[in-house]
Amino acid sequence: MPNASTDKPSSWTTLDLVKWTAGYFKDHQVESARSEAEILLAHALKTRRIDLYLNHDQPLCEDELKRFKALIKRRVQGEPVAYITGTREFWSLAMAVNPSVLVPRPETECLVEAVLPFLDDHAGSMKRVLEMGAGSGAIIIALAHEYPEHHYVAMDRSAAAVQTARQNARTHKVDHRIDWFCGNWDAALLPDRETFDLIVSNPPYIRSRDINGLQPEIRNHEPQIALDGDGDGLRCIRHIIESAHRYLRIGGLIALEMAYDQKNDVQDIAAEAGKYSAPQIIKDYSGHDRVALMVKKGLRPHTNFVI
Repeated sequence: MPNASTDKPSSWTTLDLVKWTAGYFKDHQVESARSEAEILLAHALKTRRIDLYLNHDQPLCEDELKRFKALIKRRVQGEPVAYITGTREFWSLAMAVNPSVLVPRPETECLVEAVLPFLDDHAGSMKRVLEMGAGSGAIIIALAHEYPEHHYVAMDRSAAAVQTARQNARTHKVDHRIDWFCGNWDAALLPDRETFDLIVSNPPYIRSRDINGLQPEIRNHEPQIALDGDGDGLRCIRHIIESAHRYLRIGGLIALEMAYDQKNDVQDIAAEAGKYSAPQIIKDYSGHDRVALMVKKGLRPHTNFVI
């Protein structure tokens, strides 16, 4: 940040700082430079982004400038803005995030959106929902927030992630609706107990060789265990599809997030498993294949939900 005494004849105002920081971020190849400048300045001032413009001519004191400068340095060194502020909005809910969990992505909201009609199907009784790999808890919390009448179970292999997710659930007053456990995929589940109506997951699906090509803030800061899907990117997806039918009731639904180029692979894995209807593929807001829905086949469908 330039020295205020030499670059400007007066004190730095919020609008001055937003403009300067946006330009500085652009020079350092920070995406969404203007919005991230606003987010960090609002965080430094403990205010809302809109207040930066409502009070656009408000000068900052030295302590505020010092705090903001420290945040700028962290961002240009590659730290994700969500880890700096400690929060990220998902499904209009503020989720606490830290380096033990992935930063929730907008495209993952498509996964939530895709299963809402299933949870809204009142043909049956209360549904049981399992999330595998809960991370920050964003998905399961969004579902429990929308449909509190159902029962939810969430797991993650990382104890730190489960702790973060439970914190978020308490913040949004749904923790009493969710059972949490720490385990590696279905390792803690009893085999051949068809107890769930919906299994949802955003598993690791990036090919190992592609990790180094990710943006530095992702590659160097987010947990690789939640990103790396092994050589073909499909190890976790394959495991879920091949095993989930043991825990899913007839007519139950699996909903998986996947990479934009994994549609054919996911369809092939589901066909080889032989337990599900042909997957329906749903595109994200950018038009990329993103969510796979598949229903467990059987003689007595548990639900009237149709994909």
